[in-house]
Amino acid sequence: MEPIIVFLLCGVFPMSAAIAASKLMKMPEEERPAWVREEAKLQRVVMLGNIFGLVLIAALWYGFTRLEWWIPVLCLVLTFPVIHLLVIERLFGLSKSFMFSGALSLASPVLLWLHW
Repeated sequence: MEPIIVFLLCGVFPMSAAIAASKLMKMPEEERPAWVREEAKLQRVVMLGNIFGLVLIAALWYGFTRLEWWIPVLCLVLTFPVIHLLVIERLFGLSKSFMFSGALSLASPVLLWLHW
């Protein structure tokens, strides 16, 4: 598989899940989904957001070693957040986008491991 495809697949979903986790944490308590209202479940969202951030860092490292330097930088600051805001969050909503992107983010390290 081409390195750009591996990088895009392994980077967009962790970024989306991390953005969704950040938004879920910053929501007022009365506006949060029911599954995040308890303190213990909110802490799980924080922990998962940090794990997704680490997966994103691994994808960026892969991108910097396999691609030109400007491609991962551009994707980090522009492409990945735009894809999250305009496609994934509008398609699924905030709560489901966290779950969808999170599930695919957990599969990203396997893809990185196979193609590194």
